[in-house]
Amino acid sequence: MKRYENKNVVITGAAQGIGQATAKRVAEEGGNVALIDIKGLEKTHKMVEDLGGKAFSFECDVTDGQKVKETVDAAAEALGGFDTLFHIAGILRTYHTHEMTFDQYHQIMNINMHGTFYVNQAALPHLLKNKYSSITNMASTAAIGSHPWMSAYAASKGAVVSFTRALYIEYVKQGLRANSVVGGGIATSLHSDFKAPPGGDLKLLAGAMPFVGFAKPEKIASVFAFLGSDDARFINGTEIRADGGALS
Repeated sequence: MKRYENKNVVITGAAQGIGQATAKRVAEEGGNVALIDIKGLEKTHKMVEDLGGKAFSFECDVTDGQKVKETVDAAAEALGGFDTLFHIAGILRTYHTHEMTFDQYHQIMNINMHGTFYVNQAALPHLLKNKYSSITNMASTAAIGSHPWMSAYAASKGAVVSFTRALYIEYVKQGLRANSVVGGGIATSLHSDFKAPPGGDLKLLAGAMPFVGFAKPEKIASVFAFLGSDDARFINGTEIRADGGALS
């Protein structure tokens, strides 16, 4: 498939995991990408160029709203405009809620919730220049399931789901589609770094685990690639759950 020929895509969290796999998938399908992450974009950049796509790399902390705007504007200039945003940057941290510090809580919210707002807001003026455009944000099964030790993470990803739905209805008549991927059970560094807090009973996680094993990032990249393409033109203002059936 070459669904991204003549398309320019901005991807956050592109240095590794789902973001890197999504950049690779877009390049394989003929697209050009602006890669955004806090550091470490060299591998993804080379991967895209080796596949014949144009790549532009930008280091940015998504918690800095002004820097995000400057970065997205620079990405748009480098690409000559863009019509697709995949916002994937995020973190997962686990704490007993009664022991979580304010700083720990705000770190999760600043990256996952505020970062989503900053990136999407900065992208909108560029996206709305097109007849049709698309945003796909990375959410999590924590937003709709019951995950222990993740109250702040769940709240931040629940905010991503609600925010994305609000974008859909606000801009639908201007040609924008806005959806989110509710992912779970994905073998990335974000999940491999997971550990229960001291005294945490791992049996409480049983309902969040897929019976088919963890998926490689490429499986979720295929969902992003679909949602950003014209194949998904009739999908808007919703969530696609990709968790191996864990919450079914």
